[in-house]
Amino acid sequence: MDAALTETNMRICLISREYPPETGWGGIATFAKHLAHGLKDLGHDVEVVSLAVDKPHSIREAGILVHRVVQKDVGGGLSKGGALMSYSRYVLATSSSLWKKFIELHRRKPFDVVDCPELLAEGIWPALTKVAPLAVRLYTPHSKFIAERLHNVRPNLDHQLVAAIERVAMLSADALTSPSDDLADFVSLDLNLPRERIKIIRNPIDPEVFQPKGNTAYMPDPRTTVLFVGRLEERKGIHYLIDAIPSIVSQFKNVRFIIVGDDTNTAAGQRSVMKELQDKVNKTQIGSYIEWVNRVPLDALPSYYRSADICVVPSVYDNSPYTCLEAMSCGKPVIGTSAGGTREYIVDGESGVIVPPRDAEALATSIVDLLHNKARREELGAAARERVLNHFQRKEIARQTVELYQEAIESFQKRADYKLYRGDPDKLYDELDQFVHAWDDGMYDMLFLEPAYRMVHYYRSFKARPKLFLARTASVVIKKLFGQRANSWSVMQKLQTQIDSKSAAAGTKAAETSGKELTASRK
Repeated sequence: MDAALTETNMRICLISREYPPETGWGGIATFAKHLAHGLKDLGHDVEVVSLAVDKPHSIREAGILVHRVVQKDVGGGLSKGGALMSYSRYVLATSSSLWKKFIELHRRKPFDVVDCPELLAEGIWPALTKVAPLAVRLYTPHSKFIAERLHNVRPNLDHQLVAAIERVAMLSADALTSPSDDLADFVSLDLNLPRERIKIIRNPIDPEVFQPKGNTAYMPDPRTTVLFVGRLEERKGIHYLIDAIPSIVSQFKNVRFIIVGDDTNTAAGQRSVMKELQDKVNKTQIGSYIEWVNRVPLDALPSYYRSADICVVPSVYDNSPYTCLEAMSCGKPVIGTSAGGTREYIVDGESGVIVPPRDAEALATSIVDLLHNKARREELGAAARERVLNHFQRKEIARQTVELYQEAIESFQKRADYKLYRGDPDKLYDELDQFVHAWDDGMYDMLFLEPAYRMVHYYRSFKARPKLFLARTASVVIKKLFGQRANSWSVMQKLQTQIDSKSAAAGTKAAETSGKELTASRK
């Protein structure tokens, strides 16, 4: 590779639904921020396109121009078969909204390269149109969730379509990168892609922010503190930590557990995981040892790590959890699992401890060992900090990423004509919207002709929105009785307007709710 090319300042667009602080939901947001700042520090021109919580706006944050867009629902107003595909509708809606802003910016001043997560196919439209070189970064594809049955994801048409859209984006990318060999191996098999096509670039961290010295979230406490940071969900392994606590406190009383993370509705039957865990805590009478804390903003996390003596990352699966890297950077000993990529960041016995996943007994044993041995905790924590400084500093990861971008540019130049969408990129959103409506009409025509389906449809409609159901029924009956004359009555016109408005709102809300649930499960 020409070294001079890699030193040339690039104009780079990061497309990411998640970006702090407004949409700083999880690991993707953390990565995007570290990468953006690392690239800027190398002298590159970086812009970010992300989702907005409230209204669209653009703001310059520490030299990086961040554009926030509001999700626009694809196929707005669907009231027929759209409910069958709520997850894929969310994927298309968010990726399309980000795409519209990107193509507007790209038309104004072209980017040299665009960087997107594979998650929920945020790079599908740059991949299809080939308007710019595309690097796709792996986090955890939907096919992994289907294969492992994570978060109750079922292999139905909706979820399989999400996985298929992600696969198209990955296969059409000019460069692919993964933060762990474990994830790269899975994606290589899933896509039937040569393993060497996926470049390993580790997650970056800013060791000047996540460092041992600084403010702490808690005053000094005589108890030894064990910290868990992560969403309350099965994949993060929080259940196994709770199961381990009775054994731990029976051997070491002077301990407290601080659990930082949002509740999720991913327990059986879409119930609260927090409620499930607290029921278990109450039965085992260990509540006095536990403090629950809601999700903490990224900027405040270092103070929590500094307050801990031991950090636990008991994931059932994680490609490369940032909680592990953040704790290591703060000089804390981490107990992680061998599932996923955590074992590629921790050297077992040197810079942390690795235990089998889903093993509360092994977890308890490792925690108790460190609780009894302060010198060992300090030794592992110092080695963890040193490993971060040697391998995961964001400036070095940004430099490796620039090399990946150059490979993407070279690949793009060779196969720019191999694009799957050859129409006008500015019209892509409208064509997609028309396609979704056509699909919806086809599903309705096929299914609603079946009497059994109609009865189920009527029952569910009445149960979900009884007033809307009765208004629709009244409208149909009146039109049957009075024919075309009813359409000219002002009261009927107002009724129909209300029905159309409520139907559209119901369809949009269903898609947004499903999308948020899917987003939460992927962080």
